[in-house]
Amino acid sequence: MVEPQPERRTAVAAAYRRGYADALEDMRQRQREKKRRRQYFIMQKLNGVALLAFTALAIYILEEDATIAVFTVPLGLYMIFSREMCIVNRYYWETKERNKRNDKNFRAVRGDR
Repeated sequence: MVEPQPERRTAVAAAYRRGYADALEDMRQRQREKKRRRQYFIMQKLNGVALLAFTALAIYILEEDATIAVFTVPLGLYMIFSREMCIVNRYYWETKERNKRNDKNFRAVRGDR
């Protein structure tokens, strides 16, 4: 059996290292994205809970006039239990999920960033 030439062996080893480094970077990128998405939805759920708490406090302050609950309770529950992105922030604009719903890039319209 013929041994590969030393130059070829080092080139193959370098290509393997580059491919391995790229795979690691891709894995880290996916993990970062997963963490950001999880943080986004945790924040959305906390905002929903805060909205429900605000509703309870407002009802108490307004002497049991629950008119505000008509709007805030469904919105708070939707924010807690929904798997859709409800809060528009920087992460929302960076994701491709909004493209699936045919949302437009309003930053281009506004002209900022």
